[in-house]
Amino acid sequence: MTPEQSRSTEIVQLAAFRVGAEEYVVDIMRVREIIRPQAVTRIRKGPRFVEGVINLRGAVVPIVDLRRRFDLPAEDHPHRKIIILSVDGRMVGLVVDGVTEVVRVPKDSMRPAPDLLSEDQAPYFLGVCHHRGRTLVLLNVRNVVASDEAIPLPTVGETSEQQGARGER
Repeated sequence: MTPEQSRSTEIVQLAAFRVGAEEYVVDIMRVREIIRPQAVTRIRKGPRFVEGVINLRGAVVPIVDLRRRFDLPAEDHPHRKIIILSVDGRMVGLVVDGVTEVVRVPKDSMRPAPDLLSEDQAPYFLGVCHHRGRTLVLLNVRNVVASDEAIPLPTVGETSEQQGARGER
């Protein structure tokens, strides 16, 4: 097998989850665990999308609500979960509407998404991949938790021409 063939057959595992109507993925190597929602200690004067912190076996973990982060209306979903991730050596929890599955895709099937994203969206979404007829958006977790700015959501089927017509490009 040549090095080129080896790269093209390299499989990437991603954790898939839903927030609103969209499905997102993160690198499975960042995921430490997935837990049920639990009591959160609120933090005053923090960013509005940070629900607060939880005590997870002695570790204080900040909890980010992705519905708030993406400026979606609050909804209580029966399948809500907290995905505990490692970001730059620190743990952070993402509240999502539901975890769907572990997705295995060839690394070369991951595509950057420049035509889907306005300049405001680009730092938060790394690209897309297709799996079983679904388009999954690869989330840049580091930027999502590091920024206080509102994040406009990409519409997966939207083209750059449609964004231009709305004045986003």
